[in-house]
Formats: sequence, C-alpha cells, structure tokens
Amino acid sequence: MIYKRPSSINTISADYVKVYGSEESAKKHLFNLGAGNWTHPCWTNVDLPPQTPEFAAIQAPCLKHDFVKDKVLPIDSDSVDAFYCSHVVEHIPADADLNMFKEAYRCLREGGTFRISTGPCADLDWSALIRQDINWWYFYDDKDFIDSVMKDKPQMTLFDKWLYHVATPKSFYSKVNSNVKYTSTEIEELVKKHSESKELLLDMLTNDIQFDIKFPGNHISWWNFDRLEKYLKMAGFSVVYKSGYGQSGCNWMRDLDYFDQTYPQISVYVEAVK
Repeated sequence: MIYKRPSSINTISADYVKVYGSEESAKKHLFNLGAGNWTHPCWTNVDLPPQTPEFAAIQAPCLKHDFVKDKVLPIDSDSVDAFYCSHVVEHIPADADLNMFKEAYRCLREGGTFRISTGPCADLDWSALIRQDINWWYFYDDKDFIDSVMKDKPQMTLFDKWLYHVATPKSFYSKVNSNVKYTSTEIEELVKKHSESKELLLDMLTNDIQFDIKFPGNHISWWNFDRLEKYLKMAGFSVVYKSGYGQSGCNWMRDLDYFDQTYPQISVYVEAVK
C-alpha cells in the first residue's frame, strides 16, 4: 500500500487567530529574521535596509535591522513564540551570528523556538568535494549565474565551486575585493593538506572576511550542526537539536508553503528552545 499524504501541513490565518486573537497580534510574537521578499500575514519580517532600488521593489514590509551593525533586535524581551531564520547565517560573520543568537534568546519567551535553516551544510559540501561530485553544485549551472559570474572566465572546477559556496570573496570568480584570491589548483592543494582537519581549513578561509553590505549574498561563514549547536549554547540555549525538512517542533513552521523552501537538498536544520 502506498501512503498518500498532503504535500504540506497547511496552517491558515484562522488557525493563528484562534491562538492569538488576530493576525496583528500574531505578528507581535512570530518573526522571520532576514526574510527578504518572503511574506506571511501572521509573521513579522526583520531584514536589512534595501541596498538597491531593485531589491527595495521586491522586499516585503519589515522591521529594518542590520544584523552586523545593529546589536539589539527591536523586539521586547520574553515576548516571542518563534523565530525563523532561513539561509541568513552564512551571509554574515560568525560573531554577528552569535549576537543574533543571543538576541533571539533574550526575546523568546520560555518554551519559544528558534529555527535555523542554512546552506551549504559544511559537512555535505565537504563530502561532495571529497567524492568529486561535480553535480552537487547544480545551481551554479544556472544560465543567469553563468552569464553574471563566469562571463569570459574558464568553466568552474569542483574546487572553484566549493570555494565559491564557502568563502565567496576568496574565489577567483567573485567580483568582491579580497586580500587573496585562490585558484582551483591552490584550493585543491589546501584540501589535500587539510583532508583530516576540514574545520581548520574552513576557519582559515572565512575568519578574515569582512561583511560587505553591497554584496549581502556572499557566503562568508561556514556552518554545520556541531558549530550551530556550539554557538546556540554559547548564546544561552540549553535545548538544541538537529531537525529536518518540514520537521519543526513548532507547528507553525511545519507549513512547507512558507517554510524550508530554500535548497533543502544542501541545508542543515537546527532548532533551539528557551
């Protein structure tokens, strides 16, 4: 017998209203950090001020907050039921992430959930690199990416794709200034040298990268479950667990029409409970 199930557990506005009384009330307790153009009638977005007219045109209404420069979230302490943060932490320095985690802990009520989805999962990317799975980085074969990044440059090797995904400014293919740009051969040599110590290599490649607000899409810090767990516990959380696609312990964040939509194949999902 084949088990037929719905593609997603749907929660509608009426479900939120039963709990919070109104959509506006729900928005005071549910926040998406780094939401971009994501929108939900019962959640409040928190995001960078738009850096270009093009992004301003598509960015959803939000609380403006620079996660690198602004140290305090504009949210009351002990007031939040759930934070969601999808594919944001890899775009800002690790120390800024730690501050975000501390702020999320401050703002959450007891029993509140902080859900993080991030990609690449450093472990998954490293495994693909070691097994020489060139097709793992399928999104770099997109025509728009090729036209914008690889124009007049040689085809990316496995090592080029791995580096661009981990430490974008250090890549020969990145337009961002960096104190060093690595060739494919140089990265291959570093990978061989650090074959038993990938964390040291990842730290070496990312620790000195500065956040450039003109290029918020760069990947400049690395994450896997172990590192997320370490930083979340440093922020004050004692309950941290590995989750999965659509597997949130908070029922609101199991609705796949809104959550976990970004590259689930390469992502790691982690939740922390206050």
